[in-house]
Amino acid sequence: MTTEELDFLLRSIDDLESELAAGDIDTDDYTTLRADYTRRAADAIRAEESPGEAALTEADRSWVGVLAWLGGTLAVVAIAGLLVNQFSGNRTANDSITGDIRASTREMLSEAQQLAAIGDTAGAIEVYNEILELQSANVEALAYRGWFLRLDGATQDAQESVEEAVAVDPTYPDARVFAAVIAADVGDEAVARAHLEAFDALDAPPIMRDLVVQMGLRSRLLGTNDVLRAAEVMAQDGLVFEAIEQVALVLADRPNDVDLIAGYAWLLARAATPAVPLPADVAEAHLNDALVLEPTHPQSLVYRAFVRILLGNAVGAAEDLAVFDALPDRPVDLVEMIDAYNLRAQING
Repeated sequence: MTTEELDFLLRSIDDLESELAAGDIDTDDYTTLRADYTRRAADAIRAEESPGEAALTEADRSWVGVLAWLGGTLAVVAIAGLLVNQFSGNRTANDSITGDIRASTREMLSEAQQLAAIGDTAGAIEVYNEILELQSANVEALAYRGWFLRLDGATQDAQESVEEAVAVDPTYPDARVFAAVIAADVGDEAVARAHLEAFDALDAPPIMRDLVVQMGLRSRLLGTNDVLRAAEVMAQDGLVFEAIEQVALVLADRPNDVDLIAGYAWLLARAATPAVPLPADVAEAHLNDALVLEPTHPQSLVYRAFVRILLGNAVGAAEDLAVFDALPDRPVDLVEMIDAYNLRAQING
């Protein structure tokens, strides 16, 4: 990807805000496009920093495209069908059914997926029930039966099925995601958060991480501080770009949350490099927006001061720091951050 293409992507991320406000795009398109632009820009920046590192696969990219046009209940049906198609047969336990007219559970799961793809959730559930009559601990059948029961409105039965799937295999990502969604549906946020935390600890495939995003689980379950803490953990583990994407998607639901804007901008700024400084420009624009909403927001002032130093604007950085120094209450972590990274010395040259 050329510098011009990267410039286009990062500025497109910024432009989506005004397009949404003007009514040129709807919320679903905004969310999907922002995730796609962020992902593609992250690939380009990551390639600049580590040329040998593999970019996202075409399958990962195509999944974003699928989510862009799927909508409503049919979307959730089709998503689940795609997931069954993706993962059926990947788990070797309970793979065959002796004497059954169909050769294996894999074929039965494929049949359920095909029924789901045409919107026949009742038929898919019936096939899962047949599997479970023969193999009561088939984790995929339990998880996906629960998911389709949810779509058919049988919430209690759905929850029982996915919770049983979790009990059979607590490390199966699909079951954890479905259990989190259903628990959130019934208002049991503590249980939903526990499943989401367990999911985050797994080495989950990208398609399941995308489903978490598409279902808006983090936005539904986590407060601003929780979102930012989770993003910081991801960033410290080297997953800066994934952290940017997660915060961006929550920010789409809370566009005037100043803390989220500041946190998102700070993550973007830390993705900038001398070779690719553009994320810092985008970060500064977001921090400008945050300070319009709240002119004395401490985090935005300090983050913008650092960003302005990075962009060579020591005068602007000094102005931000002066406003911060005049605040009656200055968060200790920000004071320590200023000292630890010698911001004052950088401003003074």
